[in-house]
Amino acid sequence: MSKEKNEIMKMEFLLTLNDNIIVQRYFNVKGYNPDAKYSYELYQTVSDIETTIHNYLKMNTVTYMLDNQFQIMVDPAIMETSMTDDPENFNIYIKLNDNVIMHRSWDGKIYPPKVRYTVDVRPHLKGILKSLTNLFSTDKLSYEICEYTLV
Repeated sequence: MSKEKNEIMKMEFLLTLNDNIIVQRYFNVKGYNPDAKYSYELYQTVSDIETTIHNYLKMNTVTYMLDNQFQIMVDPAIMETSMTDDPENFNIYIKLNDNVIMHRSWDGKIYPPKVRYTVDVRPHLKGILKSLTNLFSTDKLSYEICEYTLV
């Protein structure tokens, strides 16, 4: 767990729908801990980010359905989520120097096309980047789950 306290590492947070970038942000981590990528806290932080995005998409789906309830009753095909035959997956990437150190993916077709193609997570970015910055600059991390070592 050796790290230089003044060392600043440039990291990247990337959210995509398949190969289409939704949001890409770079952030600096002062006192980067290289072992953080093996920590349980990284897993938990990315899981929390995914939950935040899921909740945002669910609320947008509810709003969309309420706003269009009469059109949906007349033409239920509006809610058809399989406009393409190929999979549509949301992806979260955490990168360091173009190397992916964490990737999380989930099915985007559970949301209506209008919702999944108009994602705006900017209101959540400050919190997401702050939690990632704090995670990668701390020494107080767990490297064991249920007697299994992560490092």
